[in-house]
Amino acid sequence: GIGPVLAARIIKYRKLLGGYARVEQLREVYGLPEETYNSVCNRLYADSSVVKKILINEADFKSLIRIPYIGRYEVTAILKYRELKGSLGSIGDLTGNKLIDSARAEKMRPYIQF
Repeated sequence: GIGPVLAARIIKYRKLLGGYARVEQLREVYGLPEETYNSVCNRLYADSSVVKKILINEADFKSLIRIPYIGRYEVTAILKYRELKGSLGSIGDLTGNKLIDSARAEKMRPYIQF
């Protein structure tokens, strides 16, 4: 059920993310039918230890905007916070200061390093 076009999308999204941290992230790939996901998900695994992490306290706008789970508003808020208050120490700093909501923070967790 996965042809060359869909395979290319899966690889492109993996590259954008910096690697898959969870198999469930395949559901986010454009055009992947739920039936296809259900038929292959039990035969797949994601190695979160090879995910490329972004140093959130050093990353610039261009690096942060590439994280699919946050948008321009959140990136701007993170950069402004760093400018005014200094380094972020944890995911709790992101959610506690209302820079991003907790759902997005959990999706981002495997991709950022403090």
